[in-house]
Amino acid sequence: MIQHVLGMPTDSEEHPDLFHLRPSGKARIITVEKTRGLISNLQQSSNQGGAKIALIHEVDRMRKEAANAFLKTLEEPPRDTFLILLTTRPYSLLPTIRSRCLQARFSMEHDQILDPPWSSWLSSYGDWILSLLDREKLKQDRISPLFQAYGLAASLLQIIHSQADRESKEAKAAIVGLDEKEKDALDAGVRKDVRTRLLKEVAEATRAVATKAERGSLSSTGLKLARAISSLERCVGLMEVNLKDETAIEEFYLSSLRIWTAR
Repeated sequence: MIQHVLGMPTDSEEHPDLFHLRPSGKARIITVEKTRGLISNLQQSSNQGGAKIALIHEVDRMRKEAANAFLKTLEEPPRDTFLILLTTRPYSLLPTIRSRCLQARFSMEHDQILDPPWSSWLSSYGDWILSLLDREKLKQDRISPLFQAYGLAASLLQIIHSQADRESKEAKAAIVGLDEKEKDALDAGVRKDVRTRLLKEVAEATRAVATKAERGSLSSTGLKLARAISSLERCVGLMEVNLKDETAIEEFYLSSLRIWTAR
């Protein structure tokens, strides 16, 4: 659509009348200063004598001051100007912004991570849960599961960081013209996305293992599953407010250890 409006070649991603507004810094904030800079660019005449398009990436990262500064432009954009606001969290926008937009939803699908270390980790994680549900085995050895929990936590962190490094490098290489603060923001966003996707797969693996181990005792195993998923969701929430990944994931495993070994 953008290429059609601006008359761009289908293989091109840059145009003098295509403007981007992105979060910057590790806090991933769209500042009022950058927002005003975009507004100033949009008020000027088109470079090519046609339409202008502004893409606002992760618009939910706009600070309140930036959103308020952008409101008049959103209400009354310059002639032949298209404003496209991108977000995965539409209900995090200010109501004054959201109410002035036409909403279109697009599905996003990520390829499943098929790296051998990740497949191996998921298998080890499943075996760990099954061993915790084996009460006779636990009576013989109560120490090994604890060390295994720390090992699984450390391996998970290493996989998250390694996958995030790869995807961040690819994302930054695919976008030209980013300044250093925008690169920092992109890097932080990619790392958050990778962490979220992998922990979602952990939740799915937990359900699969619990279902396999249930064997007619859904009331007991099902309750433990619900508590384990709740613990994972709580830890994800803590990471969202900047608790260190190491601390949150360690807390999840220690909590899981208590949950799965409970009577």
